[in-house]
Order: sequence, then C-alpha cells, then structure tokens
Amino acid sequence: MAVIDTEFDAIVANEIAHLERTFPGAFDNIAVTIEQDARDGEGGIRLRRGETLLGLYEGVPRLERTYDEAWMLPDKITLFMGPICEEAEADGRPLDEVVRDVVWHEVAHALGLGERRARAAEKRRRSDGGRIGRSATRA
Repeated sequence: MAVIDTEFDAIVANEIAHLERTFPGAFDNIAVTIEQDARDGEGGIRLRRGETLLGLYEGVPRLERTYDEAWMLPDKITLFMGPICEEAEADGRPLDEVVRDVVWHEVAHALGLGERRARAAEKRRRSDGGRIGRSATRA
C-alpha cells in the first residue's frame, strides 16, 4: 500500500477530529506525532518476536494525575505509519479504519485504561458497529 505522508497525516487529523467531537477534551495536553516505524525498546516497550507496535502512549494517564502535575509537558501519542499501513493491507481493511482503532486505543491509555481494559473496550466498540467513539455522521 503506497501512502504518502500528507495522505496519512490527513487521515490521522480526520480521525482525531471525529474523536474530539465525540469526547471533547480527549486531546487536551496530548501531542500526536507520526513516525515511520517503531524501534524495539521505544518508550520502554520490548517487542516479542512477531509483535508489531502500531501506536504508543507516553505520559501520565488523566486518572493518575495530581494537582501538581497540571503544569507538565504534553503527553505524547506516536502513531507508526509503516506498521499501520501494513496491517490495513494485510487485513484488507480501509486505512482510516485502522488509524481510527489505533488512535482510539492510545487515547484509552491516556484516559487511564490499561492494555486489558483498552482491548475490552475496543471489542465492545467494534461489536457495537464502531459507534462508541465515533460521530453519527461523517463530514
């Protein structure tokens, strides 16, 4: 799947805008960056053989913050373009759908959900036709 950076950037911006409308303030004090690929050890994550990192949240989840931490630098969500495009192609899914899933998953971490709870919430969202975390209409 040949995707140019500007096309990927536009898809990410669109999915963030939709999620922000559904959950106002979800991206307050969060910087979203795009990298081509994840490196083993990125963000302290060690990948096992066959594992792929599509996105990474780095920061202090909202539910764990104290009053003194309000001044902190923004949290960071990194999206890994190469692995996301590869997953979309391998699964035969539209790229925007995979980006939406990855952004949604990383925001779940930012809001305080651990990996198990984030995956359970994703499963519920998908079984609900993707309506949770999505606007009823698309612009």
